[in-house]
Amino acid sequence: MAITGTTSGVGYWASVFAIRKHVKALVVLNRQSPRAEAAMAKLEEEKRAAGSKTEIHSVAIDLKDVESVKRAAEQVNALCKELGGLNVLANNAGFGPVADTRSAEGYDIQMQVNFFSHYLLTKSLFPSFDLALDNGQEVRICQQTSGIRYQSSKLMLEQKYYEKSEEGTLGGIGVNGSMERYRQSKISCVAFALKLNDMLAAQGYDTTKIKSVRAEPGFAETDLVTNSVSGNTFFIGQLSKIVIRVMALLMKRQSAADGSLPIAHASLGEDVDSGDFFMPNEGNVGTPTKSVAKGKLKNGDAEQEKYGLEPAGQDLCWKMSEKAFGSFFEFAKIGAPV
Repeated sequence: MAITGTTSGVGYWASVFAIRKHVKALVVLNRQSPRAEAAMAKLEEEKRAAGSKTEIHSVAIDLKDVESVKRAAEQVNALCKELGGLNVLANNAGFGPVADTRSAEGYDIQMQVNFFSHYLLTKSLFPSFDLALDNGQEVRICQQTSGIRYQSSKLMLEQKYYEKSEEGTLGGIGVNGSMERYRQSKISCVAFALKLNDMLAAQGYDTTKIKSVRAEPGFAETDLVTNSVSGNTFFIGQLSKIVIRVMALLMKRQSAADGSLPIAHASLGEDVDSGDFFMPNEGNVGTPTKSVAKGKLKNGDAEQEKYGLEPAGQDLCWKMSEKAFGSFFEFAKIGAPV
């Protein structure tokens, strides 16, 4: 299993569950930092406490930097070649809401980190997925989204958020603009996962063996906003903290460990099909339930899930991702790009 963003919060606890599940190997992908080193040491402690034999490997990745993503993919592929393939990729890392800035490639920095770089990482790891399939094993590709996807505005996915643009032109410095950019990036995770379910089948893959799934943690107590401070102006940083504090007073919330249950279940649990979407059964808190099953609405709210389920949005997300970072199936073994 490989998972991005494991230094704290949901990603850390998903890693703990993987260790307790005794996965053969766990690859944690984080920016190099003292926090990453400290988290790695804590995971080794969790391993000892659980009596687990899980191999824990650390691979450096900076989701703001496309070249770093490519290098990380090369390292993971080399590692998984020795391990017999990659069974689970959990694209968990994310940050925001942050200021209206751009990546080196010219894209909104939140779209780059939360979605585009995970798109690039996933397509680049297909040799490892194919190897696992060749060895008769199952593969799951999991995207982490957010409850913010149906809050803030009531807009569907919009093309301008996927395009290169000048800083300050996607809502500017206000909180509404920063929340909408974050929201668009997180709807993209849902739309892409749903479209990937269809595209895998169209490509000739058996979607009972390779599964595109997604998860949402609900309102979990994490360091998301605090960890995003480097991408914020002082104004947005302080206002974002205030918004989170107000939400905490008005809404039910749960621990980061509980918030990791949906992505842990999507990645490692039983009764998981391609096209499934797991979220807390009480909306913001609770045990995982299938909001969407096999790409169709199940226990979720139709008004909330329409943003990811809309076919036009899924098509837009796929088209703009390939325009930005190339054919998704570029490194895949089966078939030609469709």
